Amino acid sequence: MKTFLLILTLTITFLGCSHNNAFDRFEITPEQELSEDNIQSTKIKKGDLVKGIMTAVYLNKVHPKLYNNGEYFYISFYVEDQNQSLDFFLNEIPAIMVEELERKNEFTELTSFKAEWQKYYLVGFKKQDNVLNISVQSDQFSAESLKFLKD
Repeated sequence: MKTFLLILTLTITFLGCSHNNAFDRFEITPEQELSEDNIQSTKIKKGDLVKGIMTAVYLNKVHPKLYNNGEYFYISFYVEDQNQSLDFFLNEIPAIMVEELERKNEFTELTSFKAEWQKYYLVGFKKQDNVLNISVQSDQFSAESLKFLKD
């Protein structure tokens, strides 16, 4: 009987919490929640030294009605030498649109990164298959690609 009461108590306790997730504890918009599910970062390296960071949000999953005719990313980017020429690639295919954005822009609230020393970009690519490997290249640094999966 004690075992039955213990199991019943544990079951009721776990069922009472099952409708909550990690985002229920924070006051965030549905867009911010989708953004947190679709954000990744990578280090920018020159040899073995870390020289910066790149963060990408896959906008097609955050705003599917607006971004549905290609693959779109909101990218925040920082390297020590801000005068770099950047090339963005998705599955080794170059971007068809790169727009540098102001620090405060329509996507600012999607991330917690709002540093004035970073650069921000809206980057678009042609529609691709289900696996999306986005990368940035320059003649002075390298970065691992970020892998996003479509549903």
